[in-house]
Amino acid sequence: EKPSIANSIAHILSGGGRIHTRKGACHMSPVHEFPGTFQGRLAQFRVTSVLGHIYSTDFLPEYQSWEKVDPATLFSAPTRKDEADAKAHMPKHIRDEAK
Repeated sequence: EKPSIANSIAHILSGGGRIHTRKGACHMSPVHEFPGTFQGRLAQFRVTSVLGHIYSTDFLPEYQSWEKVDPATLFSAPTRKDEADAKAHMPKHIRDEAK
């Protein structure tokens, strides 16, 4: 979710309790933490957000020219996955907070 929505979700899930907000790997996406219970056990909750897409998927360069590639071959063509915005550090942010 967007940062403002993540903040609202954290406040609702905390039941109006005390929330600690800190920066994560992505400085534009704060992490909201609060204690609670889950299935009858004490738990520490974290709510954060993402900004835009985390990854982008594209065909390899040799498959990107409409003039040189038969469109039917794209169904089995290899693809690559790249971080959508390397400056945002979004995959690291999500990995760090998922621990």
